[in-house]
Amino acid sequence: MLRYLYVIALALFGAVTWIVGMREAAVILIAASGLLHTIGNKPSAFCSKYRVGGCEAVLSSPYARPFGIPLEAVGAAWFAFLPLAYFTGIGAFWSVLTLLGVSVLVAIELKLRAVCIYCTVAHAIGVVAAVLLLLA
Repeated sequence: MLRYLYVIALALFGAVTWIVGMREAAVILIAASGLLHTIGNKPSAFCSKYRVGGCEAVLSSPYARPFGIPLEAVGAAWFAFLPLAYFTGIGAFWSVLTLLGVSVLVAIELKLRAVCIYCTVAHAIGVVAAVLLLLA
């Protein structure tokens, strides 16, 4: 649970850094929080330990591994690419892609009638990053 608090604190610190005008640092901090979350927190370990939400239903669904690739790996790649998207000027495109992707993933959770807290944290960090990139 403590790692989740670190991730959320790092993402919030990134958002505050953005507000005070340090955009490059903010993008890096938010990307780091997303990477820390997707790589440092194993979804099945957290969900089974704290028994919150519908993690098991989401993580064991066929949607959790499109083309055999775990979605947490896709999320890690997305967060790793985030600074590159910002610094190369494709942040707006990356943001729209992100918002569409998160919308689809949330729709899948609703279809499954289950919400995974691990996924929700990743979605929240992704949406914050997307909004900040759109504002850049």
